[in-house]
Parts: sequence; structure tokens; C-alpha cells
Amino acid sequence: MKKITSIKSICDQYDYFLFDQWGVLHNGLNVFEDAKNCLQKLKSIKKKIILVSNSSRLTNYSIKNLRMLGIDDELYDYSITSGQIAFDSFAKDVFEKYGEKCFPMSLSDEKVKMFNLKTVKNIKNANFSIIADIPSGSTLFDFTDDLKIMMDLKTPLVCTNPDFQVDDKGTLEMCGGTIAQLYEDMGGTVLRYGKPYEPIYSKIIDFFNIKSPKKVLAIGDSFNHDILGAMNQGFDSLFIENGIHRSDVKDLEKIKWYLGKFKPKYCQFMLKF
Repeated sequence: MKKITSIKSICDQYDYFLFDQWGVLHNGLNVFEDAKNCLQKLKSIKKKIILVSNSSRLTNYSIKNLRMLGIDDELYDYSITSGQIAFDSFAKDVFEKYGEKCFPMSLSDEKVKMFNLKTVKNIKNANFSIIADIPSGSTLFDFTDDLKIMMDLKTPLVCTNPDFQVDDKGTLEMCGGTIAQLYEDMGGTVLRYGKPYEPIYSKIIDFFNIKSPKKVLAIGDSFNHDILGAMNQGFDSLFIENGIHRSDVKDLEKIKWYLGKFKPKYCQFMLKF
């Protein structure tokens, strides 16, 4: 892994740049001005900018949020969320195989409407369960009872945000991906959408007709999602240190373990052109 101070030093090697959003471009409240400038500079030299988010919202909601943060449409070429990939896949992956009755294990009323789901209040009446929104301060123990019932019933779990954690105003909070991983470890069936899984990358590759993975650079702050997803696709990657793993990079043993498993080509403290 080579440490860089400027993405300008490597940008000539790539035509497509896949940016994670949270932790790379913004913190949920404010845009990082150096990151915004990076998008502007890359666009000015005709690079393709793709924003890839593990948000459980549909893409149009993500775009609205980006505009509110000051990341305008002209700063990128394409945006996609894990929530959009899940929504687009429901009919084939879920409804046809299991049925349409959904138990919203952790899903807001807003997203029930957004996904147009037929919900039931009792897990025993459901064909599948879905997890997207984790209340702040939640622990694994808040979900174990439901997961045990689902295991007995062999109920599949759909996870529309496979992230393990999110940086919420400086505090690391659990995400749906942690619950999904626990259920899978218990022996349950899990359907995940977003990074590092294939469908979100296939969508991008098909949209841009990308011929060579070597012309793609993925930029992100999560080893488990951004970097692993890039590795699976044969993309080079740039790891942003001051993100979800900012405490881990200060621990020599932890970072040694991560770098033994994940192979970013570059690292940078924060995104800067």
C-alpha cells in the first residue's frame, strides 16, 4: 500500500472513479471541501465519477441529500445505492422465491412505503424479513429473539445496508450488516445488496460498458466493503484513513491484521486532489 497526498499523482492511470460517500465525501452533515474540489478537478479532465453508497434509501433520495450537502449533479456521472439495488431485485430474488409478505424487523414506515412492501406484524406470518434502519444505541441483543424465531422458521433476511458500522456525529453506531452477519453465522439465509457484493458493481459495469477493471479506481474508508468490493472486481483501490477505521489505523497490530486480509493499492488521510 502506497501512501499518497494527492490523487492527482495517480489519476492518469484510471478512467473511472468509484467514490464511497459517507466518510469520503461528507460526514452526513457537511461536505468535505477538498473532496468536492477533487470531484470538480476529475470532471474537468473528463474522468467518469461514480458515487456508490450503502444507503438503504433509493438513489433519488440519496441524490436529494447530496444536493443539500452541496454536491451538485454536475459533479458526478452516476449515483447508485444499495437500497436501489435491493428494490430492483425484490421481484426476482425475493418475491418469486419466498413470497411477498414481509416482516420489517428494523425498517421505518417511510421505507416500507418507499419499497412498496406488504408487511405483517408477526414473524410467523412472513415470507421474509428485512432490516435497514438500526435505532441509535442498539446492540445485537436487541435482535436475537427475532433471529431465533426466524431460524426456527427458516425465514430469509434481506439486508439493504450491509455496512457493519456508521460514523454518526463522531460515534460509531451499528448498522444492518452486523445483524445480517450474525444471522448468517447462526445458519440463516441472508440476501445482501450493496458493497462488497456483486450486483451493485455489475450495474455500474453494465451502465458504463467498462471493459477493463484496471481502468477503475475505487475510493473508500471501509476495508470490509469498499476495499473488499474493489478486490472482488479486480479494481485498484484507495483507502481513506480518516474514516470508519480512523482509530484502527493508529493501532499497529490492527492495521497489520487488516492489511494482511485487504489489499488497497493506495492510502490517503483524507481525499484530496
